[in-house]
Amino acid sequence: MSFSFKLKSHVKKDEAYEDGQLLVNHLKGVTNIALNTSRMHGVSKTINTIIEIIGMSHDFGKASHYFQYYLQNRYRGDRKDHGEISAYFAYYLLPEEWKLIGFMCVKKHHGNLNPKIDLFDYNEKKLQEIAASIHENIDELNQIYGQDISPFFELMKTKQFLKDPRKKFRLKYGEFTIEDFVWTQYLYSLLLTGDKSQLIRKEENGYENSTDIYETYVLNHKNKVRKKLVKEFPNIINTDLFTIREQIYNDIVEHVKRIDLQKHHVFSINVPTGTGKTLSVYAAAFKLLERLYNESNKSIKPTIVYTIPFTSIIDQNYEVLENILKTNNKKQYDSYILKHHSMTELKYIGDEASEYKNYDARFCVENWQSTIITTTFVQLFNSIFQCGKNAIINRFHKLTGSIIILDEVQAIPPKYYEIIERIFNVLCEQFNCYVITVTATKPLFLKGLELVHNHDEVFKKMDRIIIENYTSSPKTVNEFCEIVIQDIQKNQDKSFLIVLNTVQSSLDVFKQLNESDRLKGRKKLYLSSEIYPKRRLEIIDKVKKETNTQYVVVSTQLIEAGVDLDFDCVYRDFSTIDSINQTAGRANRNAIKGKGIVKLFSLINVKDNDKRFARYIYSHSLLDATEQIIKERKTICERDILEINNAYFKAVSEKKSQDSSKQLLQLIKDFDFEKIRKEFKLIDDNYNKVDIIINQNKDTQKRLDLIEAGTVGYQEMINAWRYLNQYKVSVKAIELENINTQEIKGVHVLDSCNYDINKGITRTNTYCH
Repeated sequence: MSFSFKLKSHVKKDEAYEDGQLLVNHLKGVTNIALNTSRMHGVSKTINTIIEIIGMSHDFGKASHYFQYYLQNRYRGDRKDHGEISAYFAYYLLPEEWKLIGFMCVKKHHGNLNPKIDLFDYNEKKLQEIAASIHENIDELNQIYGQDISPFFELMKTKQFLKDPRKKFRLKYGEFTIEDFVWTQYLYSLLLTGDKSQLIRKEENGYENSTDIYETYVLNHKNKVRKKLVKEFPNIINTDLFTIREQIYNDIVEHVKRIDLQKHHVFSINVPTGTGKTLSVYAAAFKLLERLYNESNKSIKPTIVYTIPFTSIIDQNYEVLENILKTNNKKQYDSYILKHHSMTELKYIGDEASEYKNYDARFCVENWQSTIITTTFVQLFNSIFQCGKNAIINRFHKLTGSIIILDEVQAIPPKYYEIIERIFNVLCEQFNCYVITVTATKPLFLKGLELVHNHDEVFKKMDRIIIENYTSSPKTVNEFCEIVIQDIQKNQDKSFLIVLNTVQSSLDVFKQLNESDRLKGRKKLYLSSEIYPKRRLEIIDKVKKETNTQYVVVSTQLIEAGVDLDFDCVYRDFSTIDSINQTAGRANRNAIKGKGIVKLFSLINVKDNDKRFARYIYSHSLLDATEQIIKERKTICERDILEINNAYFKAVSEKKSQDSSKQLLQLIKDFDFEKIRKEFKLIDDNYNKVDIIINQNKDTQKRLDLIEAGTVGYQEMINAWRYLNQYKVSVKAIELENINTQEIKGVHVLDSCNYDINKGITRTNTYCH
């Protein structure tokens, strides 16, 4: 005879209690999704029993009549709480070594997980009353769990059992391992994913990655790009660079075909700028995905997580991925490729028949329910170090069974090298994760197997640029501008990029160049962090497309890594070697204009005792290391860059402080998730800066009106803010008194009449009329 289940887990608003979801169906649905997700990642099957127990027990407490009455709007008291009693039930069912982790995950599957001693506080009377109420439904529960669970209710009457989780935590405190840290986040994220996905998707298996991804997709697109480039620049086919790009791509793909995936999990693509790294790493990732899927008997379905340090270049990179798929006539649903950062419109289309809205859409996006995710370093490392934070850590499981690409890996602060390597080692060794670093300036970090054979020989073949070193004779801004103006005058047929270290020095240089009578007729553009993101992208796109115009661009260092622009002559204020190399990568990228010139100067601030502008931005020890390495070199050939880079990162390794990593390792031992979240800051909080939204046009005004009125729905409100993020800049708080902003919903807003799209914020004491 079939059993008639009656207990409910959820009742929708305006839905009758009788029509609500059965508790048994929810528990089994959550468990199946968590299990299928774990199988998709290729994580050891030995963990399946643990996943099943956590999934089946997480809403055990909903079997009380208090909670059932709550669903019927007949009870509002605290006995409806179900997380804690469910955690004790999981603790009862789990094997000894998993009891503590399971207890924590289940107890805080609503809210954030902060493992402190007070997490294990309990109200004995309350728990025992809830337990007694649940016991009234033991027949149905025995059916759900397929066993007699009456011993659990006897244990709930004892102080020893109620105190046991607290006792275990105290004994373990200070001795938690990185493995404990990773397993906790993995199981917690599986539970959160299963719990929310079961309600959103109503599917037995939840989201599954696509396996319709092949390296030939990238090859087809590369050949299309190659054909277009040859048509535009016929002579490029005769250049060494053209041959090198082909060799790098083919070498990487052939290498990935042969490597031992059991032995190697970390790979490196360390080749010069402008040699086709983006297409090559996509090819490597696609081929790796093919192998993992096929060699696992089609059970592992990896995620590709492509990460980039800056939002300013994420759209450029994502466009490459979109074009790869367009070339191969692939439909681009969000369940297939997904872009995730603070300016991305909130939407999620699973396929032709499924579009998710509001909170459901947000969960699918932030849970990374897609096969290829393009995101930032911040979002990636938030997925690890914002530990226990429900809204973020729900996607932690997507790092397992994944192929993580770290593009421009040199942008990661050296102080975090040790902790990141330790965590990635666990993810790779125990969780089927693979990592590919991509850079032209490789730090001594996540070294891995080099995918380009004899990559040092590739650097030695490069001869696109020459770096001229003038740093031994520091210059004022005025002296520097005179040198630049004369050079531009002499080279009317050449484009120029001038990169400065601070906003103020860049504005001063731009002003002098822009107002110089000797440079009339030359088109000049300006880029800095005070140019709002949308405008920055417009300027970059303009320079990229108008190849016949010899622009003069003045910029801060935001133009360095990953921005695909090409100039004949580049000037750079002194900085660290990795930064200098990245700036040099904007010169003569395609090797079709003879030899590019990069001129390195050292600018001083006469208003601050001749302090070097570089010292406002960069670590003094890293600047000293750079100076020591290049001071005897009046010129630097491109073929010498790898040698210089290696010497620099050796010095960095010797000078870097691991205090931050060591502190984080201790916090992991203490399982102090709250402090870990505060301690790890990929981008240091600058409490002396404030954000300003530029109210530039009708579109921004429309979003501001929506926000101020507060009458729109959740998704529309989120998208209004995200749209405005494209118009957001940051300034020092002390400067606000000279900027005519108004506050809307706690955010500073600047009217367009106080903003110059060519230079940025206008500091003034007058108001718009």
